[in-house]
Amino acid sequence: MRRVMICVLLSLLLTGCAVENQLKNLQLIYATSLDINDNNDIVATVTIQSPGGKERNVPEHEIISATGATLQEALNNKIGQQIAGTVGTSKNQVLLISEKLAKQDLAKILDSAVRISDDPMLAKVAIVRGDSSDLIRLKRVGSATAGEYLRKIIQSARHETVIPAITLHSLFPLLHDSGRDAVLPILKKEGDKAIVDGMGLLHKRKFTGYTLTSKQSTLALLLNGSKGNACVITRRVKTDDKDSPADYMGLSIIDLKQKKQVWLDESGHVQVRFVLKMKGSIIEYAGSSDQAGEYDTKELAQRFSEILMDDAKGIFQQLLKSHSDAYGIARDIMAYYPEAWAKMDWETEYPKTNFQAQIAVEIVSKGIIN
Repeated sequence: MRRVMICVLLSLLLTGCAVENQLKNLQLIYATSLDINDNNDIVATVTIQSPGGKERNVPEHEIISATGATLQEALNNKIGQQIAGTVGTSKNQVLLISEKLAKQDLAKILDSAVRISDDPMLAKVAIVRGDSSDLIRLKRVGSATAGEYLRKIIQSARHETVIPAITLHSLFPLLHDSGRDAVLPILKKEGDKAIVDGMGLLHKRKFTGYTLTSKQSTLALLLNGSKGNACVITRRVKTDDKDSPADYMGLSIIDLKQKKQVWLDESGHVQVRFVLKMKGSIIEYAGSSDQAGEYDTKELAQRFSEILMDDAKGIFQQLLKSHSDAYGIARDIMAYYPEAWAKMDWETEYPKTNFQAQIAVEIVSKGIIN
C-alpha cells in the first residue's frame, strides 16, 4: 500500500512538472492579420507573447509571418515551424482581414478558425484598408501587445456607437444566413496609430468595397435600435455662408425608441420604413446670440431631425448600391410573405427596395446653461 501511494505521488509530481514545462514553452498569439499575395496565397502575421519567467519579468513579444494556401496551413503549420514551443491561439484578441482578401468568400477563409475548438470565438474581427499586417507591426507602448491595443480601439468605438460589436462567434452564423448580410468594422493605419474608419458592407459573404463613414455608421446603428454606452451626434444646424464652430450642435443621445416596418405594396415591391424617436441633451452649441444661451430648442430639434433623415438617405443608397441587406429585410419577407418570397428574385428585387426614415429628435436638456 505504501509503495502504491509513493507511485501515485511521484506520478502527480511528474505530471505537474510536465504541465509547467508546457506552459513555459507555450507561445501565445495575441493578434492575427490575414493578407493575400499575388499568388492568391494567404499571408498570416501574428504577434506572439512568450510568458515571463524568473529570468524576465516582462513578457517578450515577437512578430512572425507565414504564407499558406489556407488559413490553417499558414497559421498553424508554417508559423508553428518558426518558433520554439507550442503555438497557443486561446488568447487571440483580434482577427484583422485586409480589404483585398475580404472580397473573397470569408466563410471559406475562416472555416478552420471555427472548426478548431482552441481558437477564441470572442476575437474581434475587422477589415483593414491596405495591408492588415501594418497594424500588427505598430509600435506598442510599454508591454501592451498589439492585440490589446487594437482590441481597446475597437471596444472604444463600440462604446461610442461608431461600429457594431462583431466577434468571430457572431460573424460566422451571419455568413451562413440567407436572410441577412453581415457588416464589419473598418480600420486603417494613420501615422503610427490605428483608427476606426466606419463600417464595411458585405454581400454573399464577401466585402463589397462599399462602406459607411463613421458618422453614417452611428446613425445606421441607431436606425437598427442599437446604441452603445455613449452616443454623441454632431451636425451643422446653421447654414451661414462662413462655416464656423458656432454653426454646429453636439447632441448626446440618452434614449431611443425604434421600429422597423417591412411590407409589400400593391405592385409587390418591398417597402421599408424606420421610425426612430430619440431624446438628447445638448453638450455643445455656441450658436445662441446672448450669454444666457437662449434659443428655441424645438426649432433646433426639428432642424436636427431633418438633417438626420437626409443622412439616412445616404445610408440607404449605399446599402442598395452594394446589395448589402444589413438590416435583414429578406428575413422579414421570408417570415411574413412566404408565398411572395418563393417567387421573388432577391438579387434583382432588393435594389428596388424603397427605404424611408422617420426620425424625431426631442431635446430634453441644454446642460447647465439656462
